[in-house]
Amino acid sequence: MKNSSWQQVSHADDSRATVLLFPPTGAGAPAFRSARALQGVYDSWAYCPPGRGTRFGEPGFTEMEKFVEETIATIDLDDSTLIVAGVSFGAALGFTVCAALEGRDVRVDRLVAICGVAPGNYVRAQTGWDLDSARARMIDYGLTPREVLEMEDADEIFVQPTLDDLLLADSYGGSGGVSLHADLTCVTASDDHLVPESEAASWEKATRSTFTHLHLPGGHYAHADFGTKEWIDVLS
Repeated sequence: MKNSSWQQVSHADDSRATVLLFPPTGAGAPAFRSARALQGVYDSWAYCPPGRGTRFGEPGFTEMEKFVEETIATIDLDDSTLIVAGVSFGAALGFTVCAALEGRDVRVDRLVAICGVAPGNYVRAQTGWDLDSARARMIDYGLTPREVLEMEDADEIFVQPTLDDLLLADSYGGSGGVSLHADLTCVTASDDHLVPESEAASWEKATRSTFTHLHLPGGHYAHADFGTKEWIDVLS
């Protein structure tokens, strides 16, 4: 993996499966701190989007085609088992990357969609996003503490990455009727008020292979509280 775009979360020997993790809207690799629990179990890499974390200052992606092209170029894989996982909007990014890899005859063993809207249900919610509307969206969703958004550098550190992802989502046309060859696990959460349990029925249509639905305790970011057992359960 190219370290400018990926942060290694947990390391395992070459016999272990590789896990690629895509974060939710506006977030970066630190969203997967809990995946450190996979040390010695999986070789896990969290995606670092431009404009945040170690890539702060780089312009963010706002077009899905460019995101896919440049992200695929950063993935350096051997013959190990490959699992792709994403949270919230990261689930759609993971699906898109899986489809692109399969289109290049790269085998993906499993996609894990955690608390994400299924690709077939994506609609362009709004055009003309700006910092003000992105901030309002963050406040409305209630997932970012208001005091964080009142910090002096909040627009640059938190709101701009969210704006980039909202524009990226608006460039996304959904699955386009594509279904994966990879197995697919959909994870929903009991207290998630953004993505209902019923979303699993739509995710099932996104694969031609084995589909698994896990409904777990927690909210939209339930993964943040996963321990080793929970991570292994959703990735297996």
